[in-house]
Amino acid sequence: MTEYPAIGVWRVLSSRVLFENWFIRIIEEEIEHERLGRMAYYIAESPADAVAVVALTDDDDILLTRQYRHPLRRVIFDLPAGRLDPDEDPAEGALRELEEETGYTAYRMERLGYMMPYPGSLRVATHVYLARELRRLPQGQRLDPQEEVQVVPRPFRQVLAEVVEGRYVDGALQYGVLMAAQRLGILARPNGREGDAG
Repeated sequence: MTEYPAIGVWRVLSSRVLFENWFIRIIEEEIEHERLGRMAYYIAESPADAVAVVALTDDDDILLTRQYRHPLRRVIFDLPAGRLDPDEDPAEGALRELEEETGYTAYRMERLGYMMPYPGSLRVATHVYLARELRRLPQGQRLDPQEEVQVVPRPFRQVLAEVVEGRYVDGALQYGVLMAAQRLGILARPNGREGDAG
């Protein structure tokens, strides 16, 4: 195992909430390092973690969602995703978001892992799941009144190639597709062994 030089720990001297609503909390902290001194640090955090779903059909298509993302001022492709409800199990939340955003349910859900999209200033985890054995729900999508989400089935291997080429900006989509490809045995594991295809 590689040895790394020690990194000093920052100590929190004070912390205050600058802004808070149902969606986000902005925190200002004064922190101090034994060698580097004091500084103000700003953290954005969500009151709840998020979930994202790599949903694969029996035809090996991935169900992408296409929607307007206001911070980017454009429409992008991403995964069915959303925030967990209070005290909601991530697997249950992932299935709920899949059903609400796509109108499909899954009879097989597997945890792929979780990611921290921007740990330098954002405190929220996204739990990512692989959904298989999909079935369309008779009632279809159940979107919130302010949501407009298109469901776009695309060949999984094509989307994987496009992820590697850098064609998608959504971090959960990138992470989820790569982790799913490894789980499905499409990508070799870093140790050279093939992934578990079962």
